Order: sequence, then C-alpha cells, then structure tokens
Amino acid sequence: MSRNGVSTSLHSAPAPPDQDETCPVCKTTRYFNRDMEFLINPECYHRMCKTCVERIFKDGPNQCPYATCHKTLRLRGFKTAFFADLSVEREVDIRRRVAQVFNKVEEDFETLEDYNEYLYMVECLASDLVDGTADAKSKAEAQLVEWETRHKADIERNKRLARETDDARQRRMAQEQEAARQRRQQDQMEEAEEKASAARTREEILDSLQNADVGRAGEAIDKIMLKKRGQQKRTSARDAMSAATTGSSSLMIRGLRKKTRGVGDDDMPYDPFGGLQLAFERVDLSADALREYHSEWVDVTRSKNEYLAGGYSPEEYISRALYEAFAGIGISVADEKTERDVGTAAARDAAATATDNVF
Repeated sequence: MSRNGVSTSLHSAPAPPDQDETCPVCKTTRYFNRDMEFLINPECYHRMCKTCVERIFKDGPNQCPYATCHKTLRLRGFKTAFFADLSVEREVDIRRRVAQVFNKVEEDFETLEDYNEYLYMVECLASDLVDGTADAKSKAEAQLVEWETRHKADIERNKRLARETDDARQRRMAQEQEAARQRRQQDQMEEAEEKASAARTREEILDSLQNADVGRAGEAIDKIMLKKRGQQKRTSARDAMSAATTGSSSLMIRGLRKKTRGVGDDDMPYDPFGGLQLAFERVDLSADALREYHSEWVDVTRSKNEYLAGGYSPEEYISRALYEAFAGIGISVADEKTERDVGTAAARDAAATATDNVF
C-alpha cells in the first residue's frame, strides 16, 4: 500500500516493445544498446542488427545467417524497414517494383474498358507475387520480366513523362505559392492604402466643413464623396485590366487517348455517336411511308386542328408503335436464357417435364 492508500503493483510496468527487440544473430537486445538499428534485405526480409550486417557482409556477398534461408545477400541491399510489419513492407516493395514496370497511365488507352482491363491484369500479377503459390509466383515473375523486356522503350518513355509531370507540378505549385504571396502583399498594400485614403477623406471633409458657407455643408460633402467614388471606379478598372493581361491559365485536362482515325476520316463530317447507326433497319419510317398508315382515329387527328395545334403528331405515334412491334425481331430468347438452378432432384425433373399447358 502507498501512503495515500492506493495499492501499487509488485511488478513494474511492461517494457516498451522496442526494448524487447533482439537481434536473432548476435542475440543483442535494445535494452543493452539503445542505438541498435535493425536492417532488412528485400531478398528474404530477415531482420538483423546493423552491426551483424556490417560484420557478415562487409567483405562481399554472403549467405543469410538464418538457418532456413539460403539466399545470397549483399551489403548494399540492406535497408531500414519503414513498416513494423515486415509482411506489409514486402508487399509495398513488390507493388512498387510492379508499378515501375507497368507504368502506363489512362492517356495511353483509347477506351476506359481497355484501361480497366490493364489495371485488373496488373493487380492480379501483384496479388500472385504477394500471396500466390510457388507456381503462381514463378509465372507472375516470368510475366513481369517478359513485359519489362518487350516494353522497355515504353517504360523508359513513361518514366521520363512522369518526371516531366512531377517537374511541371512542382513548378505550378511554386507559381501558386508565389502568386499567393503576391496577393497577400497586394492585400496588405490595399489595406494600408484604404486606411490612408479614409484618413485623407476625413481631413478633406473637415476642411470642407470648416471653409464651406453656412447651409452649404451638405453640398461640400457630396462633392468629396463623388470624387472618391470616381477614384475607386478608376482603380477597380485598372486592377481588372491588369489581372486580365497578366493572368495565366493552369488548367490541365487528363483522360483517355484520342481514338485513332482511319485514312480519309478527316474529310468526313463530325459524328458525335462514333459511327453508331441509329436508323431503324427492319421497317421504313420515312415520312412518305408513315402517311400510308391509316386508321379511323389517326385520320381524325390528321384532319382536325384541335389535335395538331397542341403539338400532337400522328406520325410520331405510328413510328413508336412500329418500333415497339419490331424491336424483338432477331432476338432469340432461348440463346439468352440461362439455365436455372433448382434446389432438389424432384424440382429438376419437374422443370424438365413442365409444359406451357397447365391443364
């Protein structure tokens, strides 16, 4: 028991996790060496202290000191782990390596579907390298090496474009920071100018009131305020003109690559539907053909102005009716109908022997 009546534990608080870290090679703990640093090698991700790394691999490549590991490691391959969980560290390294090889962007594809398929392929390959079986890892590694060999020029080009994009982004950020600094400075100058202008206006008003004739003080104040409004308008117009002449647009539009056009397509008119044929092919819906369709009430709507004045079109009705009537022609329901799952064998037999005649 303590003096204030609160019981104290017989054992001290547990040590921090870093004090329990022990080098598996030399068995040195951080408790005895507070400056001990652990390193890993991406070849096997086995952790050991920096002293052991320098002692074992200083003279050249050597085998990993772990009993079950037979990887040959080099001193330059060791690094400090960023994540405490080495499995996360390994996955990040693998995904970084995959991203350096598969470095295409959305602008390299003509359709969003192609871009999504590319991303799906890359994700499957990375997943196999991280969590796949030995066979899947070997296949993914071979695919990665093959892609890097075949697309070496494209990979280097994309890396160069990425560096240029980063440089442009840094320049844009620097320009935005400089513009913000200039705006702040301009705001401070305008604020000081407004205060000075208000003080001058106040002095002018006092002088005008002092020198104005009896009963003419209002006119003197109106003249001063009118003069001030004119100065403000001229200043605003000058600032707007300066902003229009010095302003620059930093708009960047990114997206899919423009579709390649065939020979002679430049001479064709612009098609907003991309070549999609919207004309109805199974029935003639021209104006002359629609006028050949007759019925008792359709002829009435064609002849009476009270129907036509409201915007009703008999031809529009006939076109829609024909479209709905012929829309299903050429579609086989049997080809599109999928096999239904049934729960039991009896239900399967009943479904196989069922007929449309329920009687």
